[in-house]
Amino acid sequence: MILPITLAEPALAGPEASGPAPSCVAMYESWRYTDAANNCADALGVLVVYRDGAMGLCYPLPPGASRTVGEGYFGLHGHADHLAVCEAS
Repeated sequence: MILPITLAEPALAGPEASGPAPSCVAMYESWRYTDAANNCADALGVLVVYRDGAMGLCYPLPPGASRTVGEGYFGLHGHADHLAVCEAS
């Protein structure tokens, strides 16, 4: 019996970055996590862009807030390159 071969569905597009995060958003990277702190006056969405070109998920970040936004440099994509602004839902 021969089974038909099916191709996998194309991956859904990930979050879209609209440019680098402003300088008032700080990034802190450790071996385990990448964190972001919003020192801006406005809320915004941020995502991690890794050195290999991969992008993390988009997280909302209110003014004065900080949170973990990605994996650290021992993760699948290695070191974070920068934070980018995205449309958080």
